[in-house]
Amino acid sequence: MTSETHGSVTAPVRHFLFQGSGKGYFAVWLVNILLTLITAGLYLPWALVRARRYFYENTELGGARFSYHATGRSIFVGWLCLLVLYVIFLINVVHQNVGLQLCMIGLFLIFFPWLITQGLRYQLLMTEINGVRFNFYASPLRAWWVMMGCPLLIIIASVVIFSLFASSAVGSGSYGAIFAMIGIGTLVLMLGIAIMQGVYTAQWFGMLVNNLQYGKLKFAGEFSAKKCITIIVLSMLLFVPFIAVVLYIVIPAFFMMTQYAYAAGDDPEQLALLMGPFYGKLMFSYLLYIAGAVVCYIFAFVKLRNYLYSQLTLEGDIRFSSTVTIGRVFVISVTNLLVCCVTLFLAWPWAKVRFTRYLLENTHVHGDLEALPLEKHDVQPAKDPANLLARGLSFYPAAF
Repeated sequence: MTSETHGSVTAPVRHFLFQGSGKGYFAVWLVNILLTLITAGLYLPWALVRARRYFYENTELGGARFSYHATGRSIFVGWLCLLVLYVIFLINVVHQNVGLQLCMIGLFLIFFPWLITQGLRYQLLMTEINGVRFNFYASPLRAWWVMMGCPLLIIIASVVIFSLFASSAVGSGSYGAIFAMIGIGTLVLMLGIAIMQGVYTAQWFGMLVNNLQYGKLKFAGEFSAKKCITIIVLSMLLFVPFIAVVLYIVIPAFFMMTQYAYAAGDDPEQLALLMGPFYGKLMFSYLLYIAGAVVCYIFAFVKLRNYLYSQLTLEGDIRFSSTVTIGRVFVISVTNLLVCCVTLFLAWPWAKVRFTRYLLENTHVHGDLEALPLEKHDVQPAKDPANLLARGLSFYPAAF
């Protein structure tokens, strides 16, 4: 534990610790894999619960460890409910009951956000530290707006604007104008996607944090859509140079391959011989594209994570911060991937533990935790059919 000074008051600073190991998690992971294969997937809910419980029970804050009380049976019942609904939908598809299909799709779109939030609530009610459990509740209307309504409106607006640019380009009859207008329309579409993602992220953070409790203590945070949009746009701009290089390699290669195909005629052997050198370029372009996507994702992940924790507070003058860096996350991610590929993913437990430990050790809690007035809430998980169904979605990620 360290400390920081605000004026004349010294506030302790703690960071999370992960006491697990790759060897310890490997035993859990291996048993989960074997039992899931033996039971043809039926053991998977129990496997997910055991894996999460291992990470929770090995996560420590201020000398106390988390615990996770969910059961595989609860998740399995939720999955069975989802399976029954899916089978009913397939029966309607086979019998061409379009009306019932549309009704089921409509109900799914209406209630899916509520099911997600109820699944998150179950997760948090099952999570405990110092004998006190967490809680979460968001209004169904707010959940629907954040997860469905607002993103759909922004996407529709972006597609409409892109269509207008494309229609104007085609109507002009000029190839230069067509490429220019489609290019501008594509940029508008990408900007719309960035705005949609940024607005969604800010609203999701706000809904999650401001409806979260630890016992009877409430979390709070104010999240700027402008800040989240800026992070998303910058991450997409990082992707642009990779795309430019890929196009610089692929477009000339594509035209050359077209010419070779015309020259070779119907001779497949000659065509394969002529095109051989281009396969390497195409593979390199594909790998470069993947690398760009990874860089883009890591930048957004780190910046959004640090921003989330910088805005997070808990009643009792408790603040949070994250000191995760882009470079370190990139190095860990790339080396983890290489080791997993070399070992045919037998090193996956070690890689997951390594990444988890880095994230936790760079997540800090500022304030006197011992002075918190801990008081348990009396909320229990609901057991009605809808909430049992929601438990099947309870592994939807809440934050990072």
